[in-house]
Amino acid sequence: MGAKKVRYHSEMQTITERKNKKLTPEQLKLFHSYASILAFALMGILFAKLFWNLVQPRMDFYNELWAPVYLLVHGQSPYDTTSLNTILPAAWFPMAIGFFFPLGWLPEETANYGWFVFCVIELGMVIYIAQGDKRSLYNTGILTFLSLFFPATLYHFFIGQISLTVTLCLVLAVHLAQKDRHWLSTFFVALAVSKPHLALLTVLGLSFYYFQKGKWKGMFLFWGRIAIFALAMCIPLFVAYPNWIPDALHAMTQNPIWSYPSLFILFQRYFDKWGYLLWVLTSILTIGINHSFWKKLSPVNAAYWSLALAPLVSPYVGSWDFVILLPLTIFTFVSVDWKRKVALIIFYAIAWYQMAQIQALEVSHNHYFWWVPLWFLGISVLLTSWKTEIKAEQTQTK
Repeated sequence: MGAKKVRYHSEMQTITERKNKKLTPEQLKLFHSYASILAFALMGILFAKLFWNLVQPRMDFYNELWAPVYLLVHGQSPYDTTSLNTILPAAWFPMAIGFFFPLGWLPEETANYGWFVFCVIELGMVIYIAQGDKRSLYNTGILTFLSLFFPATLYHFFIGQISLTVTLCLVLAVHLAQKDRHWLSTFFVALAVSKPHLALLTVLGLSFYYFQKGKWKGMFLFWGRIAIFALAMCIPLFVAYPNWIPDALHAMTQNPIWSYPSLFILFQRYFDKWGYLLWVLTSILTIGINHSFWKKLSPVNAAYWSLALAPLVSPYVGSWDFVILLPLTIFTFVSVDWKRKVALIIFYAIAWYQMAQIQALEVSHNHYFWWVPLWFLGISVLLTSWKTEIKAEQTQTK
């Protein structure tokens, strides 16, 4: 009886110790990383199942990517797509066409749905990376829901745009630059420049980053690597159809002018010729603010602000391009306390409702969404603890 009693107490003590044993910070971090991936995978699959019919044929993916790469792999000009009855001329830069040319070997419908899945995965990577070291299961769950149902995201999936690719490429580029993976970083920058109006401020910021690291030599090396990769991505075009450049220039100048949701269009609409001056002054101010972020904050944090500021200076932007706001929104959400998290969700809900109201109008023009970048930038400015954040950034730098 005595031996049994001792064994019983020993077993109970072992069970109690196991219950009281806590995960180490490394184990907890690993758990949240894997749990975040699983959470997004499950929500992404559910989203794809619910919105599979969201994918529409003969939209931007067809006009701007599949038609050009289909012609390219068949030895024809990728920028003369009239033979395929495209609605719009091909306007995406050749790096995108050269990099994604294998899509031309797929049937249109297969490529279309493949692009949809690819964009869902890209969004998951943006959500995962932008959380940084504050990644957690509950953050990922909330942010995945907000990001998937962001009206700009839905519209992006609907027409098959490339803005999520640009966003992810720039996010990866900055993270890799910090890890001294300079060639791989500039590869992603070169691909992101397929939409230069979205990449401009981040490229300027990275230029300053490399200037700080290696003065003029460092900055010129950065630009040189971008040029090398950009040319390398164009090789398929030169091989398949060497005379593509005149067609590309013609196609890019034939894109119809319409009311973009940009400050450039807004100022021009309400202030006529004075609108150009207002836009120039706003752009100079925005570039100055962008520069100050790259001086005071970490490159990653500054890059998220650069991405979100890009729509303010770009005269050519669509509401689907506003997915570029997501990294800053995600970073802001994970960086604040729960009260501010709730406030961000409330502000998000207000914006979502207003965007849905606009979309539901009988005549809904894209330029009605001009306020969206300002709204989300304002949220981040309002909720960010600047003194604490800048002090933390300076401490990390030291």
